[in-house]
Amino acid sequence: MAASQAGGALIAIALSGSGALGDRPESDVSVRGEPGALLVALDAGSGKPRWRLPFDSNEWVLVASIATTNDGFVVGGSFSGSLRVKNTVVTSGAKSDGFVAKVTATGELAWLIRIGGPGADAVQGVAARGERIAVAGTFAAGADVLGAPLPAFDEKSPFADGFVAELDAKGARTWSASFGGKEAETIAGVTIDERGSVVVAGSARGVVHVGGLDLEARGGADGMLAWWNPDGSAAHAVLVGGTDFDGVRAIAAVGERIVVGGFYSGTIDLGAEQLVAGGGDGAFVAAFDRRGAVVHAFDVAGAGREEIVGLAAVPGGILAGVAHTASASVTGAELAAPKDPMAGAALVIRGVR
Repeated sequence: MAASQAGGALIAIALSGSGALGDRPESDVSVRGEPGALLVALDAGSGKPRWRLPFDSNEWVLVASIATTNDGFVVGGSFSGSLRVKNTVVTSGAKSDGFVAKVTATGELAWLIRIGGPGADAVQGVAARGERIAVAGTFAAGADVLGAPLPAFDEKSPFADGFVAELDAKGARTWSASFGGKEAETIAGVTIDERGSVVVAGSARGVVHVGGLDLEARGGADGMLAWWNPDGSAAHAVLVGGTDFDGVRAIAAVGERIVVGGFYSGTIDLGAEQLVAGGGDGAFVAAFDRRGAVVHAFDVAGAGREEIVGLAAVPGGILAGVAHTASASVTGAELAAPKDPMAGAALVIRGVR
């Protein structure tokens, strides 16, 4: 499930499933797809539904990310077959494509576009600031963003590369760029910081080429952060990880700081902090300055497995969603072991300096 809040008045959530979906049986909406998706807007004060918008497909559709715009929401995800929202239809090139939709605060579709080509492509993150919309995801050789080709690192490789793009308020492409290597990259999300830079978070294996930089993961995988200037030129990129298997799951912008949540095995150095995973696998939250240096980090540690499943900016800091399988601690605050190891969850609010 993805969610976002618009102007303090509405909260949009995306539900995934087949057949009838909704917040209560008497008002469920039938969606098409295995699965299909339903965008629901709730009143931020009362939680009552304002409107519901189906995302139908003759095959499947998944919503990965929702961001707030000046006048509604932007929604990103992936689909196969034909995707229909209201009276607008887009069709995937072959296996799957990404999509981006702009939805007004009253639940009307402003526009819907597809991003992809003949391979398996997806949009995994969207962000908005003012009239600017940032999009990030993965693609196979032959994909494009509204007619602009996305160069693959190796046209014959079966593995996915990453892309980032900026759209304007009407859904037109402003710029796009790609990055990758001989192994597959994954994308956790994208954000736009206070200075207007577009920042992508994800995970990389082997050597990943970003702009003019060649970054080599130290272990089986590392987290990755990459900055693009407002004009679309590559700024800089860093890897985040130790000598084991590490990655990034979520990203948010807090002023000029970029905050990410990730996972690690063994040990990981984050600025002045060295974290040690208590149960073999742990989670972390780290804030980076605009040059890519860690300025603050804290551990989510316990005897089981911990994950940061989402991040959102709040006044002065961040709200982090944490999943855990056993008892855990967040910088001294204790999380009790869940009765069901698959159901441990907590919300953590922290300041960012």
